[in-house]
Amino acid sequence: MNRVWWIVLWWAVMPSCLAAQDLQIQLPEQKLTWSLAQIKQQVPVQQIKLVDPVYNSEKSFEGVSLLQLLKAAGYTPGQAADEVVLTASDGYAPSMPLEYLLDDQAVMVFAESGKKDFEFALVAQGKAMVSPAPFYLVWKQGKAVEKTRPWPYQLVKLELVSFQQRYPKLYPTNAAQNSAAYQGFLLFKQSCISCHSINLQGGELGPELNAPKNVTEYWTDDHLKAFIPNASGYRYKSKMPTFPQFSDKDIDHLVAYLKHMKSYKIQTP
Repeated sequence: MNRVWWIVLWWAVMPSCLAAQDLQIQLPEQKLTWSLAQIKQQVPVQQIKLVDPVYNSEKSFEGVSLLQLLKAAGYTPGQAADEVVLTASDGYAPSMPLEYLLDDQAVMVFAESGKKDFEFALVAQGKAMVSPAPFYLVWKQGKAVEKTRPWPYQLVKLELVSFQQRYPKLYPTNAAQNSAAYQGFLLFKQSCISCHSINLQGGELGPELNAPKNVTEYWTDDHLKAFIPNASGYRYKSKMPTFPQFSDKDIDHLVAYLKHMKSYKIQTP
C-alpha cells in the first residue's frame, strides 16, 4: 500500500478508532476503566441540543450526565475531593471545582445525534481538523457558560482529587490569602494549569514555568505582562489563547505568583 492510500485509510478509520477508546475514572478510593459500552450500561444516554462555543453553532449530541457517571463509578458526597481533573489525549488537563457538577448541567458526549460517533463533526484545532472523540465535555447552558466552564474534547481520563493534595508543589507556600501572589495562584489555577505546569505539576501542553528556571528569570516583566493576555502578538500560530478578560491587576497578580514560586523550585524532576 503506498503512502497516499495509507493516509486516506487513516483519515477514514481514525475517528471511529478514537470513539472506541476507554475512559479512565479515578476516584479518591478507587480507579477503574470503562468502555463506551460499559458507560451506556451504567448511565442513561441522553440527547442534548445547545449552541456550542467550540463549533460556534447549534449542535445535537448523545451523551451521559457527568455527575451521574461519577456516581455510577462510586463517587459519594463527602469523599476527600474538591476538584475534577479532565485529561485529554494530547496532555491538555483542565480542572474545575467539583461544585460545578452539582447542578447536573455537565454532559460527557460521545457522538453527534443520529451518528455513530463524531465522524462528521470535526473541530478546528489550529490549521487541522480533529475529532473530539472519544469524549467531549459540554454544558447544557451552551455559550452562556463559554468563559466560565471548561469545554475539553478528546478526553481519556477523569480524576477526582483534593486539589492541594494533588498539586502541592504549585501551591504558593507562605503567601497570605489576601496577597497578590495568592490571588495570582487562583487565576493560574482557573486559567493556566490546563496547559502549564509549575514544578512539573499541571498540564503538559504548554511549557513548564518554574523549573529549572522560573519564567520571570528569562522574561522581563514588561514582556511577560504583554505576552500573557495576547501570546499571538508575540508568536504567530501560538497555541496559547488570548485572555481579554484579564485586567491589568489580574496580570500583575499572575506575575506576582510566578515570582513567588521562584523560591519554591523542585531541585530534580
